[in-house]
Amino acid sequence: MDLIEIAFSAVRVSTPLVFAAMGGLLSYQAGMLNIALDGFMIIAAFAAIATAHFTGSLELAILVAVLGATMLSALLGVFTLKLNADVFIAGIAIIFMAYGLTALLLKGILGEDGVFMSSAIPRFPTLDLPVIESIPVVGGIVSGHTLLVYIAWLLVPLVAWCLYRTRWGLRVRMVGEAPEAAAAAGVNVDSIKFQTMLLSGVLCGFGGAYLSLAYVSLFANQMTAERGLIAIAAIFFAKGHPGWTALVALLFGLATALSVRLPQVTGAAPQLLQLIPYVVTVAALIIVGFRTARSRSKHGAWKFGWN
Repeated sequence: MDLIEIAFSAVRVSTPLVFAAMGGLLSYQAGMLNIALDGFMIIAAFAAIATAHFTGSLELAILVAVLGATMLSALLGVFTLKLNADVFIAGIAIIFMAYGLTALLLKGILGEDGVFMSSAIPRFPTLDLPVIESIPVVGGIVSGHTLLVYIAWLLVPLVAWCLYRTRWGLRVRMVGEAPEAAAAAGVNVDSIKFQTMLLSGVLCGFGGAYLSLAYVSLFANQMTAERGLIAIAAIFFAKGHPGWTALVALLFGLATALSVRLPQVTGAAPQLLQLIPYVVTVAALIIVGFRTARSRSKHGAWKFGWN
């Protein structure tokens, strides 16, 4: 089993998670649990593959994907901030609506049920990094990815800088931690929340486009496979810190890469090993739950238990 190849695969697999996690993290920092990330990505994935099929342009496909996901995020923002819908229920509704809409459009526009692939869809070129690829181990892991992979990982320090080094980031964190105080200081709380919601859509648009154009070059119903929920788990596990969130997303990607490689080595049932990423997700959420319970218990705010 080639460990460098597994690490290379982990970077590829974790890329849509990083896009979604960075988008969801912005809403999280503004005090909103954006559970609709999966819906944003599936819309973007379909928009990207359909546009690439009809136009042959990867650039236009990415643009349409981002626009589609951003429009859906704007709809969620209107539901939650203007119509006062519960953000969790509205997010679930957005996910199911996106799943149903893409299945309908897949049949209506592309004439396929379940899966669509086409030789007319251009493939993303991979980038070889001349200096880095000569470095032992590191070169084999970092070099040779598509441009969207590098964009995803460059987003991590950019998001951290925006949140912790800019006035806008200060307002986002103030809205998330003390919305009443932020409003008293003259910050438009709903506007900040809406901005982070839109940015979630933008970043998930890139993640969905990567998924259908660069990762597999096809579209399948529900192909996001709950990656949005895994991204949310990464955010909670890392307590909303961009760097740690990206690292947790990478660990989830490693778990997925292992679930693909291990059956070839061990001969174990692939169906069993495909559970690894989801088991890791559940374990992460359990750890977060116990960590939160212990913290609240120490501060006397809440005792673990039902009473």
